[in-house]
Amino acid sequence: MKYLLLSLFAGVFSLYVHGVDNLRLPDVRSVGMGGNVATQSILFNPALIVDKEKKSIHLEYFNRYMLKELGTMSGSFYYPNQLLSVGVDISVFGFDKYREMMVRVLGGKRLGDQWALGLGVHYSFLQTDLLENTRSRLSTDLGITFSPIDKLLIGMLIMNLPSVSIGDKDIEIEDFNYYLIQISFQWEIINSLLITGSAGTENENLVVGNLGLEYTAFNSFFIRAGIQTAPLLPSLGIGYNFSCFTIDVASIYHPILGMSTGLGLSFSF
Repeated sequence: MKYLLLSLFAGVFSLYVHGVDNLRLPDVRSVGMGGNVATQSILFNPALIVDKEKKSIHLEYFNRYMLKELGTMSGSFYYPNQLLSVGVDISVFGFDKYREMMVRVLGGKRLGDQWALGLGVHYSFLQTDLLENTRSRLSTDLGITFSPIDKLLIGMLIMNLPSVSIGDKDIEIEDFNYYLIQISFQWEIINSLLITGSAGTENENLVVGNLGLEYTAFNSFFIRAGIQTAPLLPSLGIGYNFSCFTIDVASIYHPILGMSTGLGLSFSF
C-alpha cells in the first residue's frame, strides 16, 4: 500500500507542480506579491543579504493545496557585516516516505554604492522508499543587485548553475533538477506603495513573470497583492511589524488545485 501511495504522490506531483523547487519557495512576503525573488528573497538571491541592517532569524512554513504532505519548512540565519555578510538556510519538504532537504551557505559583498554581489552554495538530497536510494546535488547560485537611483532596486539571479549530481544517476526526478534565471525590479514610487516585477526562464518555461505591490495601510501593517504566470496564479498577503518581530501571511490560488498558504516569522536583533 505504501508503494501505491508513493506512486500516486509522485505522479500527481510531477503533473501539476513540474518546474517547482520544493525546497526553495519565495519568502511569504514575496508570495503575497506574486513571487518576485531576485529583489526580495535571500533564499534565491544571496546579494540581497548586504541590505540587511541587523542580524535576523527567519522561520517559514508553506503548504501547497492544503495537503500536509506538500509542506515546506525553512529556517534561516543572516549576519550582515561591512566586510562580508554571511548566512545559512535549511529547508525540508515532504513526509516520512518521501523527503527532500537542503543546507545552503551564502555570502554577499557590497561593491560601491550601487552594486552588490552574492554567492550561495548548497547541498540538497532526496530520499524515498519507492526508489530505495538517495539522490543528491551540489549547486551554486549567483546574484547581483543594482540601485541606479534612490528607492529603485534591480536584481539579477542565476540559480543552480552549475549543478553537479551526486549518487545514483538512475533516479530521474526533474523537479529536483530545477534552475532559474531571473531579472527583476522593485520601486517604491511613493512612501506607502512598493511595486515589483520580474521576467525570466525556468526549466521548460521559456518566459515566466510576475507583478506585485505592497501598500502600507498604516504604521507597521502591510497589504500585498500579485500575480504570476505559467500558470496564471493570483496571490494576496498581509504583514505586521511589532518591536523586533515580523509576521507575514500569504495565499496563492491555483485554478485547478486550489489554495496554498504560507506563514512566516522573523526576529531581528
